[in-house]
Amino acid sequence: MKNDRREAFIQYLASQNDWCLATNLANYFKVSTRTIRKYVNEINQDQIVIASSPKGYQLVSKDKVKTNDIHASPMDRTKVILKELILQSEGLNIFDLGDRLFLSVSSIENDIVHANKIIKPYQLKIRHKKDVLILTGEEKDKRRLMSFIISQETSNEFLSLKAVQDSFPDYDVSLLKSEIVFILKEHNLYVNDYIMNNILLHLIITVDRIKNNNSVIQTADLHKFKSNLETKAANKIADFLEAKYDISFNESERYNFILLLSSKTTLLNYQSLTPSSLNHYVDEHYVSLSKKLLEKVHERYFIDISDDEFFVKFTLHIRNLIFRSKNEQMAKNPLTHKLKDSYPLIYELAVFISNQIQLIENIHIKEDEISYIAFHIGSYFERKKNLEKKILCAVICPSYYDMQVQLIQKLEKNFHDSLEIIKVSSELSELDSLEEIDLIISTLPLQNERIPSVFVHPYLTNEDYAYIQNQLNKLNKQKEIREVKQYLDLYFDEELFMKNVYLDSDEAYIAFMSKLLYEKGYVSQDYGKSVLERERMSSTAFNNNVAVPHSMHMNAAKTGICIIILDRPVNWGKEKVQVIVMISINRQQRELFSPFFEGVINILSEWKNVHELIKAKDYDDFMDKMMWLMNLPRL
Repeated sequence: MKNDRREAFIQYLASQNDWCLATNLANYFKVSTRTIRKYVNEINQDQIVIASSPKGYQLVSKDKVKTNDIHASPMDRTKVILKELILQSEGLNIFDLGDRLFLSVSSIENDIVHANKIIKPYQLKIRHKKDVLILTGEEKDKRRLMSFIISQETSNEFLSLKAVQDSFPDYDVSLLKSEIVFILKEHNLYVNDYIMNNILLHLIITVDRIKNNNSVIQTADLHKFKSNLETKAANKIADFLEAKYDISFNESERYNFILLLSSKTTLLNYQSLTPSSLNHYVDEHYVSLSKKLLEKVHERYFIDISDDEFFVKFTLHIRNLIFRSKNEQMAKNPLTHKLKDSYPLIYELAVFISNQIQLIENIHIKEDEISYIAFHIGSYFERKKNLEKKILCAVICPSYYDMQVQLIQKLEKNFHDSLEIIKVSSELSELDSLEEIDLIISTLPLQNERIPSVFVHPYLTNEDYAYIQNQLNKLNKQKEIREVKQYLDLYFDEELFMKNVYLDSDEAYIAFMSKLLYEKGYVSQDYGKSVLERERMSSTAFNNNVAVPHSMHMNAAKTGICIIILDRPVNWGKEKVQVIVMISINRQQRELFSPFFEGVINILSEWKNVHELIKAKDYDDFMDKMMWLMNLPRL
C-alpha cells in the first residue's frame, strides 16, 4: 500500500469519528471491499490502528481496542480459530477472521501452521482454498477436537477451595468443609475433593440466598425419600447450617439438597439417584428438557456430554433456574465476572444453552444465571480432565450385606488419587458397557482377556493392595506412552532436525541452535543468552551422551524442540555427547508440554535408547525410532 493512499485512508477514518461500513469505504475510494480489508490488514501489520466490528471500521489508538484476553497468546488464538472452523463447515474467509481477531493475515497463517500440528493426532487438517480456510476430516474427529479445546480452558483452579473462599469472603469455607466431611463420615459416606467442593459451593450459595430472602418455594414431597444414609446426612447438614447462620431450610431447600447429595454418592449406594430414576423425584418435563438441551449442544458444538452425574446435577439446576425465572427470583452469582473473562468458550456454551431455554420455556435468563450454567459445564470438563489422569475402574462384588460398600470404601480410601470407580456390579454380565473401563477389580473369577483385571478377596488383604497397585503402575505407564506419542508431531519439526553438525564447543551449539529457533519464530533473538545462563549454573549434559540445553524462563513464542544427532561424540563441557536437544517453552503451553517432555527425557535417559536413535538416517527414520521406543513395555 503506497504511503499517500495509506495516509488518505487513515485521514478519512479520522474525519468520520465513527464506524464506517466496508461498502461505504469501497465506494469512496473506488475499490472493492476485499481491497479495503487488505488496506486494514496492511496498516495493522505492526500495531492495531484500525478496529473492526460488524459495524465496520473505526480509527482508534491501540490501547483503546477492546480485544478479548482469549486472543492474547498464539495458543489461545489457535483454539479460537479451530473452534470457528469446526462450527463453520463451509469454511472461513481469512480476511474476515483477521478482522474479527484484530490480526494480520500473516499472523493467522502462522497460527494455522501451528494449528495443523495440534490437530494432526485427530486426523484433521486445515486447507487453504484461495481466501477460505476449511477444516477437513471426519465429523467424529471434529467432535473429539472440540471437546479437547473446551477442556483446555479448565484447570485445577476452576473449583478449588481457594476459588470458593475468594468468591464468598464472609464464610469460613474451611470450617464448613470440616463439619460437612465429619457429618458424611458419621453416615458412612465418602466424597472426593472435587465433589466436596461442588457440595460446598452449592451450600454456600443456598445459605447466602436464604439469608437474602430468596428461598426456593416449590411443591416438595420429602416422603418420597427413604430414610437412607444420604437423606439422614443431608438433613443433619441442613440442621447444622440453620443453627450456625440463623436461617430456615424449608422443605423445598431440603428436598433439593437431598437430591443433590444422592446424585453425588452413587458409588457408595448404587440405588441412589441416577438418570433412570430421576423422573421419580423430578417432573418428566425437566428430564426431557435437559436431554433436549444436551442434544442441541451436541448438534451445534460436536460435544457429547453423556456423564450420568452431570445429567442429574444439570437437570436439577435447570428445574430450579426455570422456577426462579418464572417467579422473578434472581440468583446472584459472585463468579460471573471470572467465568465470563477467564473461560470464554465455556461461557459461550452456557449462552447457547440459556438461549435455547428462553426459546423453549418463553422466559428471560439473566447474566448471573448464565454464569451458573457455565459453572456446571466447566465443572464437568474439569472432572473429565481429572478422570483422564486416573485409571477408570469397574468393581464386581456380590451385594451381600455391606460387603460391596465396604470394598468400595477401602478402594476409594487407598487409591483415590489414581483410581476412579465408575461402575459397580454384582457380576460381569450386569455391566452394560465396558468401553470406558481400564481395569476390573473383582471378587469373582473372570474370563475376560480384553480388559486388565485383578482378582481380590472381598475383604482386602495387603497382597490385594499390592496386586492392585502393580496393575495401576502398568496401566499408568501405558497411558503416559500413549500421551507422549500423541504430541510427537506437535513439538518435533523436520526443519529443526539435523544430523552430523560438528562445532567447536557447547557454546557454539547453543548459539547455532538458538539462532535457528529464532529464525523459525520460536524464540526471541536473545534466547541463546538465557540458555547459556542456565548452562553455566550446571551442565545440562547427561552421562549417557545426551545434552538438553534450555532456558530457565518459559518466555518462548512457541514450544518446540531443536535436535542434532551425531555419528561421533563431541565435547560438551566435561562430557561427551551425541544427541543435543534444545527446547523452547511457551508459558501458555507448559501444561500440555510437561508430560510430553517428561516422556522424551525418560527415553533419552537410557543409553540403549540413545544408541538406537543416533543410528537414524534422517528425520523420518528418527521419528519412526521414537515411536517404536515409546511403544516398548518399559514397565
